Amino acid sequence: MKFIILGGYGNIGQVIVQDLSEFAPESQITITGRDAGKARKLMKKLKRKNINFIKTDILSKNLPGILKQYDVCVNATQYYNNLKVMKACMKAKINYLDLGGLFHMTRKQLKLNAEFKKINKIAVLGCGSTPGITNVLASYAAQFFDAIKSINISFADADFTRYRQKFVLPYTFHTIVDEFMLKPYILKKGKLKAVAPLSGEKMLHFSLFPQEMQNQKGFYTLHSELATFHRSFKEKKLKECSFRVTFLQNFINKIKTLIEGGFASQKKVSLKGQKNKILDVSAKIMDQWLPQQIVTDEEIIRVDLLGKKNGKKMQIVMDAIAKSRGKIPAGTHDTGIPASIIAIMVGKGVINKTGVHPSESCIPSIEFFKELYKRGIEVYLNNHKMNLWPAHHFYAPPIISKHN
Repeated sequence: MKFIILGGYGNIGQVIVQDLSEFAPESQITITGRDAGKARKLMKKLKRKNINFIKTDILSKNLPGILKQYDVCVNATQYYNNLKVMKACMKAKINYLDLGGLFHMTRKQLKLNAEFKKINKIAVLGCGSTPGITNVLASYAAQFFDAIKSINISFADADFTRYRQKFVLPYTFHTIVDEFMLKPYILKKGKLKAVAPLSGEKMLHFSLFPQEMQNQKGFYTLHSELATFHRSFKEKKLKECSFRVTFLQNFINKIKTLIEGGFASQKKVSLKGQKNKILDVSAKIMDQWLPQQIVTDEEIIRVDLLGKKNGKKMQIVMDAIAKSRGKIPAGTHDTGIPASIIAIMVGKGVINKTGVHPSESCIPSIEFFKELYKRGIEVYLNNHKMNLWPAHHFYAPPIISKHN
C-alpha cells in the first residue's frame, strides 16, 4: 500500500503518519507539504525507513501528477482545501480521505459522487473524531432501532493538566472562532434549519469523567454530521439532530470578549506594508497559547439516540473515550487515529465501495471499534464497555434502555 499524507507534519498529520508506520509497516508513507524542515524533524523522530517527504504546494497544478503514484491520499490540511484536493485525486485516480468539511464544504464534496464512481475510487468524508468516530457510533447504534426520533452529538474534555500558562487554547483560534461565530444547523421536524451561534445551551452529563468534571455546558455549533445524517438515516425516519460543543464558562467568556472586541473580523489591516485579515493576525498571536507542555486529559465523544423498537421507546448512548498519549492531547489522538485506521481499510480493500461517502455509510463498525481499542480508544454503550474478550471476539453488551 502507498499512502500520501497532505500536511503530514501538522499536529493531526503526525498522529496519522505515526499510526500508519506502526500498523501498516509494510506500506510506503509519503509526507507532503511546503515545510521540509518540519517533515524531516518528524521523520528523524519516528526513525522509520518507509517514510519519505516530497515538497509541494497542494494548490499546485502538479499535484495530480504526484498523487497518481499512490493508492490513498489522506488530506490532513485545513478543510477549505478539501474540494481542490478531491479534484486532484480524481485526476490522479486515487482514493481520498479527509477530516471533515464543516457542513458547507461537505455538502459541496458530496456532489462529486458520480465522478468518483466513474474512476472506480472512493472518497470518505470526515474520518477524524467529530466527524468520524461520531458517525460510526451512530451507524452502529442505528441498527437496533425500528425508528429514530433524534440523534444528539456532543463531546467534552476533562483536563487534569496543571498549566504554567495563564490561558490555553484547546486547538487553533481559527477553528474556535468558527465554532463561536458561524450559524449552526440543526435538524428539526425532519428539516435542516440554521440557528443562532451559541444557541441551544444545555448542561450535559458525562458520567465516565471524574465527578467534578461530569457536568459541562454545551451549545450548538456547525458540524459536518448535520450535512449527512438526515440522508443516511432517512429510512429510520430521523426527525431531529444536533451537535453541541462544550467549554468551561470562563473560557467561553474570554472568547466572547475577543470576538466582541473585533479580533475575529474578516476586515484587512495594513501592517508593515502588507494587508492581512484581522482574524489571521489574531490567530497568529493567539495560537501561541496552544499548550506548551505535556497535556494530561481525556475526551469523550458522545452520540445519543432516541427512538422506538417493537413499539417501545428506547435510548442508546454511545461514548468513545480517549486519553492523552505522551505529548499528544486526547483530542489530537482521537482525531488522527481514525483517519489512519480508515486509510488502511481502504488500502486493504476492507472498504470496497466507490463514490463519495460520509463515514457512517461505508465503515464496518465492529472492525473499526476493534482498531480503536488497539490504540487505547474505548467504546461504551449505555455506560457498558464494549470490550475485546477473548482477543478474536468483540463483545457487545445488551441494549439497556432508560425507557424500559
